[in-house]
Amino acid sequence: MQRLKPADIARSLGVSTSTLRHYEARGFVPPAERTKSGYRVYTEEHKVWFACVTDLSDGFGMDAAVQVIRCVREDRVEEAVWFLNDLQIQRGKERSAVERARELAWLQGEPAALLKTGEAAEKMGVSSSALRYWEREGYLHPFREPESGYRGFDHLQLARVSLLLAVNHTDYTSESAELKLKFKDPAFAGKNGCLKLADEVINLLNKRNRKQIHAYASLEKLLLLLGK
Repeated sequence: MQRLKPADIARSLGVSTSTLRHYEARGFVPPAERTKSGYRVYTEEHKVWFACVTDLSDGFGMDAAVQVIRCVREDRVEEAVWFLNDLQIQRGKERSAVERARELAWLQGEPAALLKTGEAAEKMGVSSSALRYWEREGYLHPFREPESGYRGFDHLQLARVSLLLAVNHTDYTSESAELKLKFKDPAFAGKNGCLKLADEVINLLNKRNRKQIHAYASLEKLLLLLGK
């Protein structure tokens, strides 16, 4: 079987050799052979394992990758597949949140009573503390009553809440972080800005879908290699 250097595998996957060592140390891949001088030597099988971990992490997040690899190593393949299926269902919910945000944004300007924090939280299915946190971070800008200081949420703010729910992934990535910064950008204020944000979120979800397809392909390759 062809022997591969760690640097060659790392280069082909776009990761560092320290990442490969980390994966091996955590038991994500079979242990590598060692040369007399102590250098690791990997095989094509290792490369398939490494690719699977890397692609699962890229598509679903590292926590999900850990769960799936653990299931595969313990011969619980179907459990792993259903676990990924549940995560994909969540992507569908996130897309629905974007569509709801668009509907709310288009309602901006129509007569409607402002919702208090608790009312807005209940309507959007989030906690009041989450709304206050997003306000402190500059993602939301609810109306404030001059005398009481009570917050008031209109359709536009509810739309932004719905978009935040769509990008508030457990598999938090740099892409999600960059997108959240746009919630603070004046160019994305108002109804038109919110609609542009919705387009940005959909683009992110589309990218995630493609990465997840790639992750499934890598997992299938690993399962075929293992005869599972």
